[in-house]
Amino acid sequence: MATAIAACGLTAAAAAPAWAGSPDVRNVPQQYEGLIRQAAVTCDAVNGPLLAAQIEQESEWDPNAVSSIGAQGIAQFLPGTWDAYGVDANGDGTASPFDPADAIITQGIYMCDLVSQVSTVPADPTTALLWAYNAGPQATRDANGQPPTAEAEQYANRIINELIPKYTP
Repeated sequence: MATAIAACGLTAAAAAPAWAGSPDVRNVPQQYEGLIRQAAVTCDAVNGPLLAAQIEQESEWDPNAVSSIGAQGIAQFLPGTWDAYGVDANGDGTASPFDPADAIITQGIYMCDLVSQVSTVPADPTTALLWAYNAGPQATRDANGQPPTAEAEQYANRIINELIPKYTP
């Protein structure tokens, strides 16, 4: 995982933005709690409640989920994004978006990379980060502080207002 983090140009020593938080979570299915905590310390820009809230929004914690547009697994990676970021986090020799360990750790890595890709978007950093995860970083930059799509706006609003509080200790 350190190689994947370094490949994304990230360091664990980066200064924590004001919206970063703890890896601690509550209400997470027990089999995923340790993975959420591990992914939440990938960089200072993400936290446990944010990652858990995304997973609920993306797949309702279903590691076998496949969306109508082909997003796969518990964290709903499109194949191209998975090809670019996916890691074999559990060391079983295969990186798979359907393997919760691989997908959740990759989610943390991808979120950390998205932070730098949308850092100039004139919007709340958490909102911009969620827009980028949902609609893509280029669409988020192009929207210049506005939601890139109605779906991305609803996605971010639900995660921030309903789901993050559910997972915050």
